[in-house]
Amino acid sequence: MIAFMPVSADATISPTPDRPHPVLTSLVHSPEAVYKVRPGDSLSKIAERVLGNRNKWPLLWYHNRHSIRNPNMIVPGEHLRIPTSQHMTARMTTMAVAALPPPPPPPAPPAQPVAPAPAAAPQPAPVAQTATYTGGSGFQACVIARESGGNPSAVNPTSGAGGLYGFLPSTWQALGHSGLPENASVAEQNQAFQQEYARSGTSAWGPYDGC
Repeated sequence: MIAFMPVSADATISPTPDRPHPVLTSLVHSPEAVYKVRPGDSLSKIAERVLGNRNKWPLLWYHNRHSIRNPNMIVPGEHLRIPTSQHMTARMTTMAVAALPPPPPPPAPPAQPVAPAPAAAPQPAPVAQTATYTGGSGFQACVIARESGGNPSAVNPTSGAGGLYGFLPSTWQALGHSGLPENASVAEQNQAFQQEYARSGTSAWGPYDGC
């Protein structure tokens, strides 16, 4: 039951939610006026009933701030002091809003499934090479004979040059080939020879091989 009770009197005045009591005005201006909280009440509902404006709940809270820490938490049965003046300042509003607890943090988004890392591409096995390869005759045959003796898988342990034509790995890759020359097919090694021959002629091998 809602009750407006002067502290100094035993009489109880009960308004209805939609129609304030006829003596509400005189009750609000009485320094002894109190309001008994009932289940389902909030400060905004009470402010609408006793002050005529639900937006004046900060004024109601301010005059009861020592007993109401959280404006959202009022207990049925407790008594609230009704302010004698309806003047509400910006400071009252600021203090009332600051007393509200912060909203709970938003729920964390669901964890996204982690895509498995792509499997590493298998490295191609070294190409089986012909035991010997002469390259015919002329300058090409001379280079093969001097650099590898016709062994497509030959590797110079000192310089790291490999294959039929003794390509350094850096030169091999600069010509656009991957891996190592000694692991490439004879056809790819011949292609690399033609590329380098077209680019530098005999100077890539002549001074070293005497061809």
